Amino acid sequence: MLSRNILGGMLTAGLLAMGCGGVEPGMDEQAALDTREDAQLFCTQEAFDIVYYSDATLTTPVGHFYCECFETAWSFGRKTQFKVVEYSRQCQ
Repeated sequence: MLSRNILGGMLTAGLLAMGCGGVEPGMDEQAALDTREDAQLFCTQEAFDIVYYSDATLTTPVGHFYCECFETAWSFGRKTQFKVVEYSRQCQ
């Protein structure tokens, strides 16, 4: 019983010493991310909706890019070579 308590204490101490996991980013890397600004695309004469997929089977979407006439575009995920253009049209 005593050995189980000691082992549990050592495990707890080890987990606390390691933190919540992952490696802390270096100061230079974190500073670069803090000051990064990506320009947002403004949609003018074209509207479109594109879905990006993980592979040629087009079953697992991994990204999306959407643009509507005279509005700011939005996107999430990642772009790949496997895409489907849901719609595309010229603005009036």
